[in-house]
Amino acid sequence: MLDARLPTPTEWDELERLRRQAVGRVSQSAHLILLSAQHHPIPELAALFALQPATVRYWIHRFNRLGPPGLNDAPRSGRPRTVSPAVTARLQDLLPHDPRDAGFLATCWTVAMLSLVLVRTLGVSRGARTLRRGLHRLGRSWRRPRLIMPRTADPAKAAKQWAIVEAAVTAAPETAILYADETRIQLLPLVRAMRQWIGQQRRTPTPGSNVSRTIFGALDIGTGQWTYLVRPRARTEDFLAFLEHLVTVHPDCSLLLIVDNFSCHKAGLVTAWLADHPRR
Repeated sequence: MLDARLPTPTEWDELERLRRQAVGRVSQSAHLILLSAQHHPIPELAALFALQPATVRYWIHRFNRLGPPGLNDAPRSGRPRTVSPAVTARLQDLLPHDPRDAGFLATCWTVAMLSLVLVRTLGVSRGARTLRRGLHRLGRSWRRPRLIMPRTADPAKAAKQWAIVEAAVTAAPETAILYADETRIQLLPLVRAMRQWIGQQRRTPTPGSNVSRTIFGALDIGTGQWTYLVRPRARTEDFLAFLEHLVTVHPDCSLLLIVDNFSCHKAGLVTAWLADHPRR
């Protein structure tokens, strides 16, 4: 008659812990060993746990040889990957190239396009989830690109920077040196997720159309004074109105206004206005 050997006090405590806290087959096997150690026969244990007698003997032998750790499931290899080395190699060849080279009217690869190319070239079909996992293992993710400024070199950049420095250094003490720029805001609110009562969707009023406004602003680097003007748009006439506003705010001193290369800053009307208002 085969019985589980008598567990040591430490093993008994571990078997009780596994019986109470483990899940599935591990908890069942721990309970089985505790009963077998109390000389319950194998047919009775098989009927109690709905197991084959051979399975009961297997767990008894495993405990007698390895103790409580032997009741844990051994590591398994798992399901083999469906993205074979050939598919992975093909994906690595395709991703660096433009999809238009493969006859698609697109500039970035999608899972559907990659799947079609695999069928055409390798004769294998893989699902969307499988291909996404394969792309993730290759270090590829689907996300929005970031907008950056174009990497264009202005040959006159250094000269312009030195001209600004020279103008600021040689300016008279009473000169107001202003850095100016503009920004565009939209009156349509940006709607984000929020906690709401179930069945009661929150309503947010809108102006009816996405009305926008442009804020022209200038900072006096000497005093920290901030001057701004709100205009409907960022056209040349709006910038001229801002210049008139600056003259009103600084009526008794010279002005040195530093701006960027935005088109309305360099318009002919602005050049003519500067010629009619010599303040520097």
